[in-house]
Amino acid sequence: MVINLQFTYHLKVSNLQSRDKMLKHVMLSKLKIISLVTAVSILSIGSFAHSAPTDPSINTTQFDLPVDQSIHYMTRQTWTTRDGLPHNSINAIAQDKQGFLWFGTWQGPVRFNGKDFEIYDDIRITGLPDIGIFSIALNPCDDSIYVAGARGGLSRFHDNRWLPLEPAPPFVNEVEIDAHCTIWVSSSEQGLLTYENNERVSQFTTENGLPSNNVYQARIDDKSNLWAATSAGLAVKPAGSTGFKVIEGIPADRIRKLFLDTDGQLLIGTGNGVYQQQPNTFEFKQLLPNINYTISAINRTRDGALWLGTYRNGVLRLYNGELQQVTTANGLPNNHVLDILEDQEGSVWVSTHGGLMQFRRSLFTTMQSHNGLAGDFVRSVYEYKNQLYVGTSNGISTVNESRLATFNPPHPLANQSVLSFADYQGQLAIGTYTNGLFIWDGERVTDHLTTDNVLKSEEVRAIATSEQYGVFLGTPIGVTQLVKTANGWQSKLITTRDGLQNNYITTLRVIGDELWVASVSGVSVIDLAASSDHSFKINKLDFSGLNDAQLTFQISLKGPYVFLATDRGLIYHHQKNDTWGIINRDQGLPLDNYMSMAFDGDANIWLGSNRGALFIAHDVFDDFLNGKIDKLTYQRFTEVDGMGSSQINSGSPAMIRSSTGRVWMSTARGVSSIAPSDLKSMVQVAPPAVISSVTADGERVTYGGHIPADTQRLVVNYAGLGYLMADHIEYQVRLVGFDDNWLARGSMTTSEYTSLPANDYVFQVRAAYPGGAWSDPVSFAFTRSEHPWQQSWFWLSIIFALGLAATILVRARIRFLNNQRAQLELMVAEKTKELKGLARQDSLTQLGNRRAFDEQLQYEFKRCERSEQPLSLAIIDVDHFKSINDRFLHVIGDQVLIELSALLSNMLRDIDYIARWGGEEFALLMPETTAKEALQAAERIRQRIEDTSYQHLADELAVTVSIGVASSEHYPNHSALLVAADKALYKAKQSGRNRTELA
Repeated sequence: MVINLQFTYHLKVSNLQSRDKMLKHVMLSKLKIISLVTAVSILSIGSFAHSAPTDPSINTTQFDLPVDQSIHYMTRQTWTTRDGLPHNSINAIAQDKQGFLWFGTWQGPVRFNGKDFEIYDDIRITGLPDIGIFSIALNPCDDSIYVAGARGGLSRFHDNRWLPLEPAPPFVNEVEIDAHCTIWVSSSEQGLLTYENNERVSQFTTENGLPSNNVYQARIDDKSNLWAATSAGLAVKPAGSTGFKVIEGIPADRIRKLFLDTDGQLLIGTGNGVYQQQPNTFEFKQLLPNINYTISAINRTRDGALWLGTYRNGVLRLYNGELQQVTTANGLPNNHVLDILEDQEGSVWVSTHGGLMQFRRSLFTTMQSHNGLAGDFVRSVYEYKNQLYVGTSNGISTVNESRLATFNPPHPLANQSVLSFADYQGQLAIGTYTNGLFIWDGERVTDHLTTDNVLKSEEVRAIATSEQYGVFLGTPIGVTQLVKTANGWQSKLITTRDGLQNNYITTLRVIGDELWVASVSGVSVIDLAASSDHSFKINKLDFSGLNDAQLTFQISLKGPYVFLATDRGLIYHHQKNDTWGIINRDQGLPLDNYMSMAFDGDANIWLGSNRGALFIAHDVFDDFLNGKIDKLTYQRFTEVDGMGSSQINSGSPAMIRSSTGRVWMSTARGVSSIAPSDLKSMVQVAPPAVISSVTADGERVTYGGHIPADTQRLVVNYAGLGYLMADHIEYQVRLVGFDDNWLARGSMTTSEYTSLPANDYVFQVRAAYPGGAWSDPVSFAFTRSEHPWQQSWFWLSIIFALGLAATILVRARIRFLNNQRAQLELMVAEKTKELKGLARQDSLTQLGNRRAFDEQLQYEFKRCERSEQPLSLAIIDVDHFKSINDRFLHVIGDQVLIELSALLSNMLRDIDYIARWGGEEFALLMPETTAKEALQAAERIRQRIEDTSYQHLADELAVTVSIGVASSEHYPNHSALLVAADKALYKAKQSGRNRTELA
């Protein structure tokens, strides 16, 4: 999907070789910069075949820039002194290998973990002469952080300790560390200094050819040339040379920034723009001739975008030929940019004199009026003919993969305040606030119904349609039934006189032969088949046992369940079992009031509220409905995640799943959307966990240290170093030696333990984004000392003192204790043996698990090598197992795995070995079996499974498998054999599944 804006000038730079052409093009044209406010961010909702409207009254915005590569697609977050920074001027940014971000401020160096700022402003600890930090750098050799101050101070932070270095002359403009661990210090008065092994070793000044002793920055390029940016121009000391020479062709004044680009060429930030080094020369050309800003920062991010910080004009981003700009007019804290950094997760950090801004990938995509949307207050959203229709209080917009279009006057749909959408016999029914009902076929309005012809109310809050029973409209005065006859539209009004709970209708849904009618006073169900022209069979639902819910905003259908989003929670009704339930605070959710709901393409549930969107994973929701858990876990998303507004409105419908599985939400500030793949990609890499501090009764504990025997309270502080969704990071902890099980801590970053018994302990913590993988655990070992009476020497002394008087009694007691100990050791040994067996067994199928199989594979491979007999391996994968779970629920899926394990076990020889490989996969070892024999055996298994009936589990349930086979005849070790079988399985699946392939 692409973006094309009329006022955008595109530079069309596809690679480095085309930049000369780009420069000529810029010289001949007027360059226009897109601001963040006027740019558009839209994501595709599917493969749209519907043609573009040609009506001139439909205003269309085109796109030709991938949105996920544009600066305006990113979520922005700002930090200032109000958020914990000690000073709003952040002079420099760095990130260490652990993941901590470091900021150099005028009030000391600062370490940031995504939530909390740790400020090092005590010069007695840092060893610096003052707290003003102007430069900060990472030493790639040992992951230490170096900071430099205004008064020339240098200090190194490593292993949680500060080590001051020999001071440099004031003022230090920058400290930089090259790949050989040499430290380059650029000073304002005494040129360029170098440090090796943290000791000053050399100095370059005007005597060595520098044009000025005021050096702003130094870089060594890939050819070992030393570059120096000074107040009087740019100089280079070629590799092997003893002195510098001044570079001609660029301004002979202040050079503020040097950046070694990914192609090995230098970019130079000057007082009138950016200059780029020409390949294999010391010559430079201006990169953007029409941009004469003073450049203060340069960075190239991993996506190829060039970020430029300016002295007075904010931040610029050049990507794919488009130049974009962010200033204070659209959110930047200050127009003087001091530094730019891309972190390990791909977020871009911009520091200014007014605070810090983070640009990161947005979970949600939002369209608002400044993007061309008809209005910001969105009430309803609907997909019709592969186009998304967005109904706002100011009109209707449509979205497809290449276009955002809005109906403008004199179009009949222009400026309509839309409340509802529905499909009617292949056309789109549009309900409005003050102008009745429109029927739209995608090209023209085919009908417009108002109180002037057939309606009873101009306000159409909800629409439900039925091929058999016509169109039903929810209005403030009841339900209007519309039927189109040869004589035109006929209408009938259904009100409280006919049995409805209330005449003010909020939403409608036709389910089979029933019309579910939601009002401000409850839900009624009309039996359409049993109703006549003059009487209606209406059942008033009683929700007094369901938290006394009354207001229902959306009715959804999923499988056998009917879901109602209400003011007291999410009500669910199992139609077949005729059971009811409700989900709200009592079931673990943070709210009771929900305006809308939808299932995304992965069957995860999304709930809309006035305080954000709630996400509940499919497996969690499925376990809850099946009674496996009684509390739900969730994630709540708000504006900080890219939503236009946390307020999700009520509409008919206000939230939908599009044909691609994307969820669209109507909010008070635009329409927002998210896809399951967006959430998955965001959490692929777990945020690394770190332990910030461990204290015992307020005293800091070092790793491996002892805490006193009388310690009452142990506190461990930790963090996950992730910045994409810092507020959503989850934690698990365990204290080995006290409890070996992982304990969920939610978003808590502190764990406390009181009155721990004497023992050796290892505290561990791991972190994850919602639904993502857990990071590797980080550990902290310590020992709690014993009291004197808990130590052996004390009791030996007591025993010795009493021994003379009670020798016989003591010996008898010792024998008794020894017997007890032997019994306990025997019980422990038996229990340990039992637990080891369980650790190697799959709890569902009772087969060996992955761990047991790996051990067996290594054993069999070595045995077959010794006996010079072949060993064959087959990996068996159940085809479309996710679909079985989704369609028949996990209970049936589990039963399928149990029956398959029994079937496989019955077909094996005594020397064969079968294990559950993981999920829906089984692994089969066949010793003394050639590849040909193994392929035949695997084919028999595949055919047997296909021929087996599973109708006793569920109607229409069929199970097939794909099998990959490999033999040690062709592979030198067990790892290669395993990879080969896995590749053969992949080939079987790619070739259509339900087949056997030999590697």
